[in-house]
Amino acid sequence: MRASRLASNVRLSVTWLPSSKPHAAALQFASWQAYIPRVPAPKKPDDRQFKVGDKVRVNLHHGKIEDAVVRAVIRDEDLVKLQVDVVGLDLTALIDTRQVVE
Repeated sequence: MRASRLASNVRLSVTWLPSSKPHAAALQFASWQAYIPRVPAPKKPDDRQFKVGDKVRVNLHHGKIEDAVVRAVIRDEDLVKLQVDVVGLDLTALIDTRQVVE
């Protein structure tokens, strides 16, 4: 027996198995429904030191790398953020140290 339905503009077709094996369908789709918890990556020690006036290259967004000058270093417990002025643009940004390329 074959049944079809329309869901979210996508046509899905389902093949029904004989009633003698009702658990077979659940086993067939169990592989993609399994829950795999995410494991956080270990934090790498960031031994880079930044100071006001340093010239750095930063990844602002979507891979766009710009030259910048550090205007402030903000240290919080285990986080370090930089306030930078982007060279050539009238832009000041607060960035994470992960966004510093060089």
